[in-house]
Amino acid sequence: MDEKVRIGVIGSGFAAHFHLASYRKVYGEAFEVVALCSRNRPQAAALAQAFDVPRIVDDIDALLADPMIDVVDICVPNHLHIELTIRAAQHGKHIICEKPLGGFFGPVGAGETWSADGFSRRAMLDSVMEQSVRVQDAVARAGVTFCYGENWVYAPPITKLNRLMAASASVIMRIEGEESHSGSHAAYARHWSTAGGGSLLRLCVHPIGAALFLKYEEGRRRGGVPIRPVSVIAHAAQLSAIAAFQQQEPKHIGTGWQDVEDFASLIVTFDDGSVAQLTSTDTRLGGIRNFLSAYGSRAVVTANINPNTACQAYTPDGAYFDSEYLVEKTETKEGWSFPAPDEDAVTGYPEELRDFLGAIREGRAPKSDLMLAMDVMEIVYAAYLSAESGTRVTLASFSG
Repeated sequence: MDEKVRIGVIGSGFAAHFHLASYRKVYGEAFEVVALCSRNRPQAAALAQAFDVPRIVDDIDALLADPMIDVVDICVPNHLHIELTIRAAQHGKHIICEKPLGGFFGPVGAGETWSADGFSRRAMLDSVMEQSVRVQDAVARAGVTFCYGENWVYAPPITKLNRLMAASASVIMRIEGEESHSGSHAAYARHWSTAGGGSLLRLCVHPIGAALFLKYEEGRRRGGVPIRPVSVIAHAAQLSAIAAFQQQEPKHIGTGWQDVEDFASLIVTFDDGSVAQLTSTDTRLGGIRNFLSAYGSRAVVTANINPNTACQAYTPDGAYFDSEYLVEKTETKEGWSFPAPDEDAVTGYPEELRDFLGAIREGRAPKSDLMLAMDVMEIVYAAYLSAESGTRVTLASFSG
């Protein structure tokens, strides 16, 4: 593709906002966001005005049929990802899809009142595997580029970690990672039918995706073939249901979780025998904690995405900082804090979008591709099955 890449963004919420903000920081690629599609016209109008998007479209079918749009950027709730991805492929559009690829939100027709309590995790895993194959088939038939929105792959600390592992020719023997904070404010996150799971699906997909990417890269360096995950063992819990915590006031940690977990920890084993220990929770005070450590044969490297200490601040009264954003998920601005100088850049979003646009223009796979999206999906729901059964779950094998 020699011309400017023309993008249509689907959605007008939080994800659409930070994608549009990050497009402004992309350099070295010829592109234009030409349309924004949303059923929320006032919200879409405000977003389009803020980011100079020339056109608002109310109908998704009209956006997908528009020959002036080359790629759709899917920034909608998780339960819509699969169908929109398949429809976009059928219209010959390249695809940028926010994480996760999909999920299980209940049996067909169950509605938002459905509860995951007692529902078979094996059935969930089988369903998401079928979803992944449908996407794989649709993308292959259409010959379009699929880009999976895993920003940790592009976060500068992770990029440097990968380069140091490569420079030292280290065998990555163990990976440790976490994404945790004090709980989502969104009502949808409390229910499986609207979230597709708890902290494991919402949060742990990031360290899972980054760990997989590091092992893929190591395998490619060593023998030209990615090192793939082969099994997972996991535990999940609702820590906020502890009786002593329930009786304690005030509460500074998110509550109200219905049929979803607020803690999960898993061990992924790879086909070379190495392991990744990954954790997520909605019960961590003190702001968001995003890190990944690689323990190699010749080097140990930790990537601290959050908190990042490039900027450190202190104030005795949080009200003094009321007008200024500090960092994601902090409960207070009082005392010492670690304000993010450029949170989008540190977490990898502009570089992610730059790679996606380059992949689409050059007809190549992006670093964060469909294989990664599918492997993450399988690991998450295999982990739910492992937590239910108390046993290790062997993973299926996808072709690259």
